[in-house]
Amino acid sequence: MGFLSSFFKQKKVQEDLLPINIAEYIKADIHSHILPGIDDGAKDIDQSVELIEGLKDLGFCSLLCTPHVMTDFYRNSTETIKDKLDLVRNEIDKRNINISIDAAAEYYFDEELRKRLSKKDIISFGKENYLLFEFSYFNEHQLIFETITDMVQAGYTPVLAHPERYPYYVMNLEKFDHLKSIGVKFQINLLSLNGNYGDSALQGANYLIEKKFVDFIGTDIHKNGHLDGLKKVLNNEHLHNLVNSNILLNHTLI
Repeated sequence: MGFLSSFFKQKKVQEDLLPINIAEYIKADIHSHILPGIDDGAKDIDQSVELIEGLKDLGFCSLLCTPHVMTDFYRNSTETIKDKLDLVRNEIDKRNINISIDAAAEYYFDEELRKRLSKKDIISFGKENYLLFEFSYFNEHQLIFETITDMVQAGYTPVLAHPERYPYYVMNLEKFDHLKSIGVKFQINLLSLNGNYGDSALQGANYLIEKKFVDFIGTDIHKNGHLDGLKKVLNNEHLHNLVNSNILLNHTLI
């Protein structure tokens, strides 16, 4: 009965909360896969437009496209990303969709990233030259400190995508503290807050919110089905706590 009582109490709290006003409190999405045919996100320009319109309806006024750059799967270059961005911008102009769209990338943490850093072949974003990167979901990289040092020395501010989704960190929460201590910013996924990626990611996201470690929040949208989940998370208690903490930096990118 204790578990059921707690469950229904939490559900009642969330039902009583008004949806977060994205246009007022978040404004910019810094993580999305809406460029067409370039990774595991939007398949074509029509789906790109559908996702953009859906995000605009949610209240976002600025979108950052961050396609995967991953040696073994998505060998995207700076040029291919910018070409796709031009394609999308032209299409939304034709359809009179009023929203700001730019592009960076979600760089996989591998040896290729270190090579790109040495050549400064990186698409960063914001005045702080933020560099969005992701880890493997299965194994912790052995050269984390060295590569993050390379990022900082090259003039970038490292931003780790969805840290709550790496089980080896959630099982060793002090590892988050270490990354913070060496200057890494954290971007959690909105969909983690309603359990979309499982209990481990939800636990990790809640820990980061409680510690006030979250710097950015993103949709990480890949498909139309994610829009429904994003709508449902807007009255989430944990999202309210995050927004009320006044630590999010999304709005500074406008």
